[in-house]
Amino acid sequence: MPINITSILKQGYSRSIKRNGLLLMGIVFVISALNGVLGISITRWIASQRFTPGSVQAEPTLLIPPLVGGLVSLVLGIALLVVSIAAIRVFVSSEIERLPREYFTRNMVWAAINLFVGAIVFGLIVALGFVALIIPGIFLLVTLAFWTVYVAVEDQNFITAFRSSWGLTRGYRLNLFVLGVAVVLLTVLVNLVFGLGELASGSLTGNIIALVFVQAGSAITTVFSTAVLATAYTELKSQDDEERGELTNEDSPAGRPAA
Repeated sequence: MPINITSILKQGYSRSIKRNGLLLMGIVFVISALNGVLGISITRWIASQRFTPGSVQAEPTLLIPPLVGGLVSLVLGIALLVVSIAAIRVFVSSEIERLPREYFTRNMVWAAINLFVGAIVFGLIVALGFVALIIPGIFLLVTLAFWTVYVAVEDQNFITAFRSSWGLTRGYRLNLFVLGVAVVLLTVLVNLVFGLGELASGSLTGNIIALVFVQAGSAITTVFSTAVLATAYTELKSQDDEERGELTNEDSPAGRPAA
């Protein structure tokens, strides 16, 4: 039975604007914005070392050495990874108000390591697929789409998660491709709207304003995409469980027709 793409998109949107969805948007925005400011600060520090004092000192000072900025950026990156895992767990659950602490702590080191390493392997696999005439890359992108959910929610390692996603998407891959295209189009639209803040870039203040707009749009689309992914996962799992239940009933003595 095909999945209802419109329904999944609506549910993903609905989950995104619940209290915990908005909280996640805020957290993602703050972390990403701080990371962006660090980038601007490091760039200005490098510029200050290249004998361009006029361009740097003409504006309020915002200088951070690369080493310090790199360490802080690493911490923020780890924080964003943790939040990403917690967001998947939140949207797979029925919780719509709180951000339960256990979603940010349960087997987090294991999940984070597998998500980090798995993302590299996943990226390489999909990239090789795109090199091979594009279509294999799209197929792999759709087929392995849910591996992050299996790592975050079911505590699987990334290899097992790839296999689980492969099995879950069997029979639904065309529907999932259309769903993915819809999410991408919506993401592009939102980013284009918030990207208008780039018009203010140029000065330090303008760059920060542009950064705020861009990261706000990114936070919205990140949480929405995660909510849609989790919603599609729960929908497919539900249908898979129903099909298995029907097969079990047919194989049981009570489900067999009388001779």
